[in-house]
Amino acid sequence: MKILLISVNNETEPFPVAPIGAACISRVLKNKGHEVNLLDLCFVKDDFKAIDDSLKKFMPDVIGISIRNIDNLTYQKSTFYMPRIRSLVDFVKDKAAVPVVAGGSGFSIFPEEILDYLKLDTGIIGEGETAFSRLVDSFGNSCDFYDIPNLCYIKDGEYRANEVQFSQMSCMPDRSQLNNGTYLKLGGMANIQSKRGCPFTCMYCTYPGIDGSSMRLREPDAIVEELNEMENSYGIDYAFFVDDIFNFPHEHAALICEKIIRKNLKISWTCFATPKGMSPELAELMKNAGCRGVEFGSDAGSGETLKELGKQFDPDDIVYAAECCKNVDLPNAHYLILGGPGEDISTLNETLNIFDRISPTAVIALIGLRIYAKTLLHKRAIEDNVIEQDRNLLEPAFYLSPGLDVNTMFRKIAEYAGQRRNWIVPGLNIRCDTNTLGLLRELGKRGPLWQML
Repeated sequence: MKILLISVNNETEPFPVAPIGAACISRVLKNKGHEVNLLDLCFVKDDFKAIDDSLKKFMPDVIGISIRNIDNLTYQKSTFYMPRIRSLVDFVKDKAAVPVVAGGSGFSIFPEEILDYLKLDTGIIGEGETAFSRLVDSFGNSCDFYDIPNLCYIKDGEYRANEVQFSQMSCMPDRSQLNNGTYLKLGGMANIQSKRGCPFTCMYCTYPGIDGSSMRLREPDAIVEELNEMENSYGIDYAFFVDDIFNFPHEHAALICEKIIRKNLKISWTCFATPKGMSPELAELMKNAGCRGVEFGSDAGSGETLKELGKQFDPDDIVYAAECCKNVDLPNAHYLILGGPGEDISTLNETLNIFDRISPTAVIALIGLRIYAKTLLHKRAIEDNVIEQDRNLLEPAFYLSPGLDVNTMFRKIAEYAGQRRNWIVPGLNIRCDTNTLGLLRELGKRGPLWQML
């Protein structure tokens, strides 16, 4: 069969992100003998023309719509992406009388709401490699498909969702139809995944719902093979590990680094990490393996706030993680969430003071928390009268602590961050304006922008 996969994401700030989920599905479908066209809308000038051209030239039997993000997660500068996506889906349905299936990480957070919003009948929740492949086979054989795991659908006017299953990671993305050169030019890196699933219980996070709470580790040899393909087949010299916790478990991260060193790969990389469990030995090993920066999900510098957020580490862990990096001259950035549950002026001051003390390469401060259904934050937001119980959360809603005066907090953060060159605050447009980002890319800068700012 002929399958057209459309990745609708076109966000390029702070950098564009290649659709490796859709690329994995493309690889699986091709391996089963299907003909696949992956249309990535990230850099096209005219969405509708690009889609129309693909439909006319390719004439697909099935169309998959990959939805990565619902919005940009930035309080006060919130952008809701769904109206654009709905117009694209309406155009597809008008032009092609074939099954249209939705999927992707953004879709998996709001499957019922998005099917209703887009007026679609079928979607895939979570991992799509197996489920979408089986669905395509069912379409081709005119078989009943309603028992496929991870499938959600509208039948007889009612929304239904099958059990979501998670598998071991065994797929390498098919990058052959991606504009790797442009991603490299505008983003300075390409994304890669070393594991799926997260065992942690952060109160605001949707990651366990998308990828499961049981961690599935990818074979280090397979990761090194993919890095080697990225470097030698596509000229990619900088990669980013997109899984939230590259350094957990410690042994898996260390083995990946050892394999990279043994293979003598020259590709540079950056990763997300947790402060818990970082060690001097791992920091040094990561640097020797080509790591050029670590982004910690530290969230706060107050022990009380960290407990409220459901974090399994404390301020001492954050300080130690920063020291481990500093001792081997490994740049490190820390993401903070200011104004979350339990935040008041005293906990805010604790956070500001501790990051003054450790002075990391960069601090990226987000104000407020995007509220997602079925998270502990959702329950807390209702209890604190931040949102109504029946609020549809597809359109962005943010939690800000009732214990803080919003205007006072904004003034304090703006003044504080404005005086510290290592602070970036997207919601207040501090050191993250579009012109600066564009200039850095034009100068050929690679890697995360926080290292350059």
